[in-house]
Amino acid sequence: MSSDQDHVPAEQVAKAVRALLAYERRREASARGEKGELFDSSTPVSLTIGLKTVPVRKISKPHKISLAHPLYAESEQGACLIVKDEIKADTKAFLEKHGVKGITKVISLDKLRKNYKEYEAKRKLSQSYDLFLADNRVLPLLPKLLGKHFFLKKKHPVPVEMRKGDIKRSIESALRCTYLHVSGQTIAVKVGNSAMDEQNLAENVVAALGDIGDAVPGKWPAIQSLHLKTAESAALPLYNSLPDGAKAHVPEERVEGKPKGGKGAKSPKSPGVNIVHEKPKKRKPKAIV
Repeated sequence: MSSDQDHVPAEQVAKAVRALLAYERRREASARGEKGELFDSSTPVSLTIGLKTVPVRKISKPHKISLAHPLYAESEQGACLIVKDEIKADTKAFLEKHGVKGITKVISLDKLRKNYKEYEAKRKLSQSYDLFLADNRVLPLLPKLLGKHFFLKKKHPVPVEMRKGDIKRSIESALRCTYLHVSGQTIAVKVGNSAMDEQNLAENVVAALGDIGDAVPGKWPAIQSLHLKTAESAALPLYNSLPDGAKAHVPEERVEGKPKGGKGAKSPKSPGVNIVHEKPKKRKPKAIV
């Protein structure tokens, strides 16, 4: 596993997190007309990964990305666990007996077939839970039963072991991670939300950076850029890999996404974050024989 410090310093992450949360708090306060108050809503924060080339093939299985502070174990919507028909009752009893938190719904395959045939029902189901887990024995049946909407919305069910070994640990491990889905040249990984404090969110970003290098096709050399953003903010740059021979130019990016000065420029009070560039390595000339 590559060290995140080799590519993005923790100080850079802290600056980006501070700027992003400050922007989200101002935006929420302005939207409600209650300037200066802390907001009680929660907006997802994502780490976006830009690859240098489009992956040759899509990878349907989500990659686990470790986090310092879990997102799903104590989320409001919680997770939905899909299991075989014959173990649904036993699974619910197991979760209650062992105090497994974070699973708010257990659905059997039979119920999935009967109650979620229509597209609208499947769409509502995908929006009802933050995360979907599935007994690894039923995983091959789910693409057809859940439909394309689930996978377009990156709600791929995460496989868990429900037959042997430490079942509790398997479920809790799945709830403690976030997930990376390789589906194109740009990948978004949820690393937190705007209700988190600066330190916890920054620690989640740093932890995620330690895993993404091994998760993306081609590993770190294939990564062109890294940004931190919410759905409403501009993308705050964390890292940019320059092409061979390019000169590093480090501009100041602002949360609002507007350049300094000129038409459409925003207030200079908004916090800025500098890009971390990776300098191209010098290549030794090949010997002529």
